[in-house]
Amino acid sequence: MGAVLFHPIADGDQDEIYRWTAENWGEGQAVAYLTGLHAHLQLLAQSPGLWRPLSSRLTVLIKTDEPIYVTRYRMHYVFFRRLPEDGLGVLRLFDVRRDMPRKLRRELIQMARDPLQ
Repeated sequence: MGAVLFHPIADGDQDEIYRWTAENWGEGQAVAYLTGLHAHLQLLAQSPGLWRPLSSRLTVLIKTDEPIYVTRYRMHYVFFRRLPEDGLGVLRLFDVRRDMPRKLRRELIQMARDPLQ
């Protein structure tokens, strides 16, 4: 089974998702949402054929040779990259309602080169 690791910023995104969901929908729903998210990510880690690369227009803007992938889990886009030994590294989690292109570009430029540990 492939490992799923979170960049520290993506880990903070998880905390924010939990906090917001618990405040608005209750703690049980927050736990259920993140449990489902992690199950989705485990499925992706085991099934690279499901991965969808980020648009080549965006990867050119980011100026990285390493492919970045995107998936959607319910109300969030998940941006990730391949890790050694068949794992994936989660870079960011964005709410689908957010205007993200500018922020995404700035943050992915920085994170594309950061090691995930």
